[in-house]
Amino acid sequence: MKVIAGSVITAAQTRWLDKAVAGPVVLGEEAEQSLGQPGSAAALGLSEEEVEQLRTGQLDMGVSSCRDPFASPYGRVGQLCPVAPTRCLECRNAFVLPSNLPQLLLFSDHLERLQLRLSPQLFHTLWGQSCVNVTEAIKARTDAEIAQARRQIAEGKAALPLPLSAHVEFDA
Repeated sequence: MKVIAGSVITAAQTRWLDKAVAGPVVLGEEAEQSLGQPGSAAALGLSEEEVEQLRTGQLDMGVSSCRDPFASPYGRVGQLCPVAPTRCLECRNAFVLPSNLPQLLLFSDHLERLQLRLSPQLFHTLWGQSCVNVTEAIKARTDAEIAQARRQIAEGKAALPLPLSAHVEFDA
């Protein structure tokens, strides 16, 4: 009986943990272009309407696009995501498109500045997963793409709209 109870608890914890720590879907140029093809939307769990909204930027949340900004795991259903864009890279609803690269680079720079201000333990607790996810999303891009995104930033064609609270950290 204890083995069955342990299995049930482990299965429930695994299901919850998988859902809680699921990160963004990172799409490359080819994957983004194939979104318009039949069947590609279903493979990503999207409707054709959601694919069109992703492609046209209607679901852009600053650092990534969002499957459904009103069904955030960080807020109440029907409420616009209360943690965007600072927690997008930790969210299972997020889609990182090639067009998000300048904002990813700016967010990475922001995290580097935070890492200098916070103790290692506090930074890891608050921002560790976002830091890992943004690093992996950037690694998925080519050097040429990164150079082009840096040019866009230097020319003032890209910005990272962070809420004021993202510039202040409080010790718990």
